Amino acid sequence: MAQQGFRFRTLFVDDDAALRESSALIVKTFGHEVLTAEDGFHALVELRSVLPELIVSDLRMPGMSGFELLSIVRQRFPHIPVIAISGELFGT
Repeated sequence: MAQQGFRFRTLFVDDDAALRESSALIVKTFGHEVLTAEDGFHALVELRSVLPELIVSDLRMPGMSGFELLSIVRQRFPHIPVIAISGELFGT
């Protein structure tokens, strides 16, 4: 009988559904659990039920931006590492 081990949990937050879902599928192929949210508000709802080991968030989203979300995460969950991403070009 195979033993069920620890499943690393990642929360992907992005308003681009195709990017969000394709990223989730890629990470799932490694056997990890993936949660998704379409913006900062939905991410906070996810964080109420289960805490991930990593949060990957877009910075530019309608509603609650990634900047706002990650500010809240830093205050409430400082132990969770985050990766901020953006498809927007800065400084050009």
